[in-house]
Amino acid sequence: MKLEPSVWFDEVVKTYQIISPHIHHTQLVTCPDLNEELEGRFLFKPESLQITGSFKVRGALSAISRLSKDELERGVIAYSSGNHAQGVAHAAKVFNTPATVVMPEDAPARKIANARELGAEVIFYNRRTESREEISRAIAKEKNLVIINPYDALETIFGQGTAAYEVIHDANNPKLDNAIICAGGGGLTAGSCISIKHINPQCNVYTAEPEEWNDHQLSFEKKERVAMDTNRGGLCDGLLTPTPGEIPFAINQHFGVSGLAASDEMVCNAMSFAFNRLNLKLEPSGAVALACLLANKEKFKGSRTLIMLSGGNVDEETFATCLAKATAH
Repeated sequence: MKLEPSVWFDEVVKTYQIISPHIHHTQLVTCPDLNEELEGRFLFKPESLQITGSFKVRGALSAISRLSKDELERGVIAYSSGNHAQGVAHAAKVFNTPATVVMPEDAPARKIANARELGAEVIFYNRRTESREEISRAIAKEKNLVIINPYDALETIFGQGTAAYEVIHDANNPKLDNAIICAGGGGLTAGSCISIKHINPQCNVYTAEPEEWNDHQLSFEKKERVAMDTNRGGLCDGLLTPTPGEIPFAINQHFGVSGLAASDEMVCNAMSFAFNRLNLKLEPSGAVALACLLANKEKFKGSRTLIMLSGGNVDEETFATCLAKATAH
């Protein structure tokens, strides 16, 4: 799918009309204490409350809704650390097509279980020694399946953009000074830019990443895609993508996106903040944008800022550990 920037927003709107019956319209929340402290207005988009627990289902529904009858009969395959896998499994049920998902062996048990419960066949790989893309391409070729890309495809990005599309319609005043969006492959940021910049061309958009996996931040600074060392893990399992997606990076560069990064300690603090002050349970990857806000309070003081809380699929042990670390500081 190749489309000019002039029609990107129209595609997001069209996508929303198609997928809206199959998703939750997540309502904006705010924190009066934080607004008062920073003398601004901070709007949180809780995609942790989305069907399947993250924004990823939006992109999966968007991509699968565009398949032909023949493609739906053959089935789909996706690679994912967990949230895209669940999104594809749900979208496959909606459009009545078989789903296979390729997931890392060390993916959170909850994400694996959820994908299976939604009817997907799960195939494991070692994220340090194997390529999930190569595995998926081989299976797709063997079984004649359609690959549903998690971020590096316009049809997925248009779906991710529906989250911010809801924001600009929900806010009493749609003007935003800033938007902070978590980034793994960069699809959510790209989709958010398409929606937000259509209404607020002057809005500053930032990717949010863990400090050890800040490939977007480094790529924006060097004006080219930078690759990270993949021979290590990280707290934010959903954001361990070694390099920005080609299409999302081009879109994000087009809109002048900048990068922010936060420490694991700040991510834990953000999870605690969300749980105790917003009554929201976030996974580490879903808390990174909030972590970047908390780590840069002076930068955003006095502003009207959107913060995407992208997912809430976290197992009890990890959640308890992160909250314990947060209270220790």
